[in-house]
Amino acid sequence: MNKKFLATALSSVLALSAMAGCSNSQANTGGGEPTQGEQTLRFGLSGFEGVFDPILSDNVYDSYVCSLIFEGLVTNDPTGEAIPKLATWEVDGNVYTFTLKDGIKFSDGTPLTAEDVAFTYNTIKEEDYAGPRTAVGAAIQSVEVIDEKTVKFTMTETSPVNIWNFTYGIMSKDHYAHSSFEELAALNDQPLGSGPVVLKGWAAKQYVDMVKNENYWDPDNALKIDGVLFQNVEEDAILAALQNGEIDFCQPAAKAENVEAVEGMDNAHLVSYLANGYTFMCFNTTKPTLSDVKVRQALVYALDRESFLQAEYGSDQLVSLGMCPVSPTSWAYPDVSDLNAYSYDLEKAAALLDEAGCVDTDGDGIREMNGEPMHLRWLVYPEATWPGTLSGMAYDSWKQIGVDLEIVQMDFNTVAATTMDAEPGEKDFDIYTMGFSLSIDPDPTGGLFDADAYSAGGFNASGFRDEKSQELMKQGLTEFDQEKRAEIYKEWAARQNELVPTLIVAYRSEIWGINNRVHGLDDIGVYTDFTQLISNVTLD
Repeated sequence: MNKKFLATALSSVLALSAMAGCSNSQANTGGGEPTQGEQTLRFGLSGFEGVFDPILSDNVYDSYVCSLIFEGLVTNDPTGEAIPKLATWEVDGNVYTFTLKDGIKFSDGTPLTAEDVAFTYNTIKEEDYAGPRTAVGAAIQSVEVIDEKTVKFTMTETSPVNIWNFTYGIMSKDHYAHSSFEELAALNDQPLGSGPVVLKGWAAKQYVDMVKNENYWDPDNALKIDGVLFQNVEEDAILAALQNGEIDFCQPAAKAENVEAVEGMDNAHLVSYLANGYTFMCFNTTKPTLSDVKVRQALVYALDRESFLQAEYGSDQLVSLGMCPVSPTSWAYPDVSDLNAYSYDLEKAAALLDEAGCVDTDGDGIREMNGEPMHLRWLVYPEATWPGTLSGMAYDSWKQIGVDLEIVQMDFNTVAATTMDAEPGEKDFDIYTMGFSLSIDPDPTGGLFDADAYSAGGFNASGFRDEKSQELMKQGLTEFDQEKRAEIYKEWAARQNELVPTLIVAYRSEIWGINNRVHGLDDIGVYTDFTQLISNVTLD
């Protein structure tokens, strides 16, 4: 449901056709330098992967690219309410009928019709589809083209969350024609959408160069600038790049020192808000050493998260202890008194391991579980500092309770490929950490805690299944009374807090450093990302 990974965070992973507005040039995927002028908005970041497909991308930065190049039937306003983008709609029970606006066309000049809409969603429903939108496909029973501008969706359930299935970018039926999932995936970096920009070129770990779509169908919302450039800048250099004017905006880690640095710049200013998401620590519960809830709880008790938050972020104004997989920004966030904070307690951790039968039988200082030594492999990526800080603290404290931790460093994309993207049974990890950005609606279907999302490309890498949790998720999908839905999700959240297949490490604010030459981005907020503001942006 429009959930995506943060690249602190997150996430998965995984020849360009001639496009109007790009002088018919192909995207450069072999390196070199992009072209840019004074009217190019430059975004400093690290972590894009080149999956520029709206039904396959799940990395937040790739999703930003998709949001600029493609448009969905539905978007949202700053309060989180669904509003029309490409189409208006009518609802009759589980039937949604969309009517496209007049004059919509793809960037190559061809009309966007109901056939393209049906193609996009039927592609998600294909049997060999292996992307992260399987829950969307499962929610749609059938798609029927009524006429060139009208398409009818019959949903499998009558649900308040159905409308959020229609935010994904519409793809050209002709451009994305394929006979297999592999053929579709081969077009990942050849995007063709109806949005205000087109892809001019990109180079892995260097840049994504997008320019104004000269054929954009909506003149009132056309780009006022020449283009948008994503520049790869590592986290430790991001603020220097902002201060030196090498980039126009960035999202540094939400640390007190970074807030102070941006606020001290003469050429930039800060925008900050509590994020609708969290950082997490996933246990591979298919491993015998981690299948027992008491073992997982013990490991959490033996992790001093309060000290971690202070050491990593330096301010309780920017971060708070993670309690459950619902954001404090949501109407479904439970009363924290109903949740276990797992305050640091080595004695309790050791007692739980004893109860689970995880004991040191040979006196080597390492406990055994089901005949296997408690040797855990934690995958850590260096693109952000917090995974290394957290795992380093765990290394020291877990040793005191007889758990041997191996910290394995690999780049972000490799972590994702080893965890979420791998086939069930081939997910080679014990623990990994990332961040997760939530959708507006708190429905967790398809997310980190949905047993049905345990698949290649699915977000749930833990392999954990709890029938009560699955039943609560199902109830939440069919309840229209928001107060009753909130109670369902609060019960569900409390159960995840108890079972901890995945620990919610922290809730964090997001901070943005924005060059003063940029106008129109200051309304970035919990439900509004910069791509939704792009038509308002001007540059001095």
